[in-house]
Amino acid sequence: MRPSPGRRVRTLAMRTVAFLALATTALGAQAAPRTARVREYRQSFPTYPFSDPNPIPVVGRIYPYFRFDGFSATSEPREWKVVELENDYIRVLILPEIGGKIWAAVEKRTGRPFIYYNHAVKFRDIAMRGPWTSGGIEANYGIIGHTPNVSTPVDYVIRRNADGSVSCITGALDLLTNTSWRLETRLDPDEASFSTTSSWYNGSSLEQPYYTWMTAGIPTRGNLQYVFPGTSFIGHDGEPGEWPINTARGRDVSWYERNDFGPYKSYHVVGGAGDFFGAYWHDQDFGMARVAPRDEKPGQKIWIWGLSRQGMIWEQLLTDSDGQYSELQSGRLFNQSAEGSTFTPFKHRGFTPQVTDRWTERWMPVVGTKGFVVAGAAGALNVTRDGDRLIVALSPAEPIDDSLIVTSGGRRLLARRVVRAPLRLYADTISAPGVALASVTVMLGDDRLLWQGDPRRTALARPTETPRTFDWGSAYGLHLKGKELLRQREYDRAAVLLDSALARDPHYVPALVDRAAIALRAMQYTQALALTRTALSIDTYDGAANFHYGLANLRLGELADARDGFEIASQTVEYRGAAFAELAKLSLAEGDERRAADYADKTLRVDAADLDALALRIVLARRRGPANAVGGRITALEAADPLSQLARYERLLAFRAPDAPARLLAGVRSELPEQQLFQLAAWYAGVGERAQALRVLEGVGEHPEALYWRAALGPAAAAPALITRADALSPRLILPFRPEVIAALEQAVRASASWKPRYYLALGYWHTGRLAQAEQLLTALGDSPDFAPFYAARAALPGRAIDAQLADLARAAALEPGEWRYGKLLTERRLVSGDTSGAVTTARAYFTRIPSSYILGLTLVRAQLAAGRHADADAVLERLAVLPYEGSAEGHALYREAKLMLAIDAMRTRRWDVARGLIAAAREWPERLGAGKPYAENVDERLEDWLAADIQARTGSAAEASVVRARLADWAADRTARPAAFGSEGRILARWMTLAR
Repeated sequence: MRPSPGRRVRTLAMRTVAFLALATTALGAQAAPRTARVREYRQSFPTYPFSDPNPIPVVGRIYPYFRFDGFSATSEPREWKVVELENDYIRVLILPEIGGKIWAAVEKRTGRPFIYYNHAVKFRDIAMRGPWTSGGIEANYGIIGHTPNVSTPVDYVIRRNADGSVSCITGALDLLTNTSWRLETRLDPDEASFSTTSSWYNGSSLEQPYYTWMTAGIPTRGNLQYVFPGTSFIGHDGEPGEWPINTARGRDVSWYERNDFGPYKSYHVVGGAGDFFGAYWHDQDFGMARVAPRDEKPGQKIWIWGLSRQGMIWEQLLTDSDGQYSELQSGRLFNQSAEGSTFTPFKHRGFTPQVTDRWTERWMPVVGTKGFVVAGAAGALNVTRDGDRLIVALSPAEPIDDSLIVTSGGRRLLARRVVRAPLRLYADTISAPGVALASVTVMLGDDRLLWQGDPRRTALARPTETPRTFDWGSAYGLHLKGKELLRQREYDRAAVLLDSALARDPHYVPALVDRAAIALRAMQYTQALALTRTALSIDTYDGAANFHYGLANLRLGELADARDGFEIASQTVEYRGAAFAELAKLSLAEGDERRAADYADKTLRVDAADLDALALRIVLARRRGPANAVGGRITALEAADPLSQLARYERLLAFRAPDAPARLLAGVRSELPEQQLFQLAAWYAGVGERAQALRVLEGVGEHPEALYWRAALGPAAAAPALITRADALSPRLILPFRPEVIAALEQAVRASASWKPRYYLALGYWHTGRLAQAEQLLTALGDSPDFAPFYAARAALPGRAIDAQLADLARAAALEPGEWRYGKLLTERRLVSGDTSGAVTTARAYFTRIPSSYILGLTLVRAQLAAGRHADADAVLERLAVLPYEGSAEGHALYREAKLMLAIDAMRTRRWDVARGLIAAAREWPERLGAGKPYAENVDERLEDWLAADIQARTGSAAEASVVRARLADWAADRTARPAAFGSEGRILARWMTLAR
């Protein structure tokens, strides 16, 4: 029976009241005032600390940083500073003393972390400087992951914002690239998500390497599925692969547990248009999503340790109780390009000088949707088919009061007004018989969330391979390879290739410009000028050539020509901001305040938040007055960079603080705080503020670099006393690299008889690529220094004779007998020289003194194997416990070699059962040696098979042996013909070949 019209009206009214009540209930919480909260406290975590900084200068990819080599196998309770951001929905923990890492993010109603929460701080040797911890979200900027500051304190501030949100801003100065990074983690009061906004500033005058990836840890337990839009993946070397279906294995590898094959996985997923990725734990009906505009962050990567013991061994190495984790990573580039990626479309990038890159990402939990197909700022949406029905589920990340429309081929299947508070699930079932999922479109609001079921709508066709006919030997090809190395800080190798390009075409302008950039880094300004003049003689308007021409002339004191170069460079888009900034600093250094102000304004029109231009405005306001104008300028710089040390210092000056430099230093919370002041002093000196540069250096205190620099900058009468004080200080962990300090050291060498400024200057020269001058200084010092790391550093000079290396290391060991590194280095050099007996003696002496050092234990084993003392090596390995580094397999390789060498010794004396047992043992992977066993398909046991077959042949089982020998014939022929080419396997086979037939 149909209801009467009156009843229909009453029913409609009741439904309207019910809808309004539902809306009031759903939005009631968000209508009330909400607040986000921020607090700081200390929390105790079981901590496995790191220690033992390397005192030996190692000039190379991480100089002027040093490594830490000490890692603990046992924990101790340690309190760490925690910054906590919280609202009604989520809680975010940040640890500023551990790289500023976002340590965890928790959805409060379920209590589940949607970002991996490691309840132990377990430092292991993973990062470029050693220590690293798993879990959370880490921000990486610089040359390669993980950033140098990933496990040490960084600067930070917290803020309560006017809109009710709260923020924690972390940041550091990266010494490798002379760039500064800032990360604002922000939590709004009424959203179930938090945002991270990166600001990365290249304040240097040269292009720098460009590497930046956000790495988020997630737990792997719970039937994990990766939700990544794409049709394929590429590796670190740019090699292509299939995503999500691995057709060779017939499995969907977007499910974590279906990756139970092969080694570690790095899936850089490409080929799909989308502003999101994430993961879902189906057993918990819970997930996470990360959202960012694709133009800001197109790179998306999945990292999996590997599900064999090769990877799973890291579970207990990195956590106590929180289980294995995986990583979801977002990047500005498509892949984390290794050197081999040069030969694919996926090149390295450079960071243009005087540029700030900014981007924002959003991280959110997803609750109750049974997966998701798309995510945005509004939340995550899932669309699934169940028979003839479509099921639509929405997990909101922000308050929703909007229309949801579902269509198929232009036909509307559903239209609803969705009213929900954050994380309050909306789900609907739609009758859709015969409707193909590929024809369905779901839209929330005005493209607030949009999902199109047809995968062709989001598939991309970007090339993934370089044409095989591309000529890498052409001038362009050689330049491209050199440019790629330059962008990896491989300056010596880059120079060789760029010179080769110029040999092919002496007038190839890009190679001339990049070669000039290398000369500028080496402080070879005359050479840089000659190269840029040649480039300009070919194209007078080339922006890069003009800019580098300006830099070369500036360093040589030819200011009119410097200005000329920058003026023409400013007409190009790429160098406009950098050229205006250089002109502003040059004008201020010359005392032309009006022109400096004009150029600062021009710089800010290119980038309204340019830090150099904002800093110049502060100096100009301080010089011109009044005081309130200075305060406004400082506030503007702090808005652009809340961690600006220049803003802090200028505010102290504005308040006439008598101890401003000392207070500045005391307020720096990051590792190596003196480097922040050195950076500031260099900036002041560069704009003609010599008095302020000197004051800042005074704030550093008794530091050799500061004192030598003050001697060069200050009154001549004060220089001798400052140099004498610097000469008296310890050179331990003093690693000069700044051009300003190198220039000061050149003056100090002329004024001092001490070996120390010569040693420092040699390190500076070495770092900049002036190896011949570094060698001359270090060689001239002979045996006069009484500082052990000096000799170890000199021993590492490229091209140094082996006898000289051994003499230097012996001198270092005599000066500092308690330092284990000299024993390791001496052993390794003696092995290179062929003195295996001396290597064993040295290694045994050091390991006997420090039996807890697995590094020395492995060093001893290498020496014993080289000396043919296989039983001794095996005995050491039996009692060794190794804390590995990522990808380490050295302990197992030595174990295998020892067992197989002993097996051959047993075969020599016809002890066949002993030999068989040793071969069987060689197939084992004792995890105490730091490596877990890969899947069988990834383990190469052909050597064991060959030796076992030889035993069969010698003991009457010739038929069985012949089958194995036939299978391995080509493999064995290659290795026995040239065993030296095959390392450990070659050595074992060479010994086997000596057996009596």
